[in-house]
Amino acid sequence: MAASSAHDQLRKECENLYEDCNYTSLTYFNAAKSSDFWGKAIIFWPAVISSVASLLVSLNQPKQWGAVSAIASAVVATASFLGASKRADPLKDSAKRLTVLRHAVRLELALAMERDTDTLEKTVRDLRAEYGAIVASNELVPDRFFKRSQGQMRHGVLEYSDDSRASIEEPTR
Repeated sequence: MAASSAHDQLRKECENLYEDCNYTSLTYFNAAKSSDFWGKAIIFWPAVISSVASLLVSLNQPKQWGAVSAIASAVVATASFLGASKRADPLKDSAKRLTVLRHAVRLELALAMERDTDTLEKTVRDLRAEYGAIVASNELVPDRFFKRSQGQMRHGVLEYSDDSRASIEEPTR
């Protein structure tokens, strides 16, 4: 009875890890998407403003437009130098790694009943350690991305549909 209970607890931990991977990967994808957008916006719009202001100066408009152009150019140069659009890459990378881990956890859940308790425990510990390593490699993301992910999860964004799987496995003729 104790071995069965331990096996059940390990399956439950695997289910928890699967859920953790779901939420964390979706949170990182949302944070990466936002970071990518703002990273590009902080470069693109000041560059447009600088160009328009320079054009106005060249068309004999008030020379104050030259100051606007200089300030906007400084913003673009600073954002480019600091790598404003590069913050998204590690988040996107981790989200992809968590997605791969999520699939591995799902497979282990399917195979769990075939595994003895010791093998399952080692597998769960290894998967949990991998999850911890991925999460530890990133800076914390704001709560708003987690809340957005919660809403997406409530709407079933990561759920598998049995109907769609049937249509893939059994093509209609």
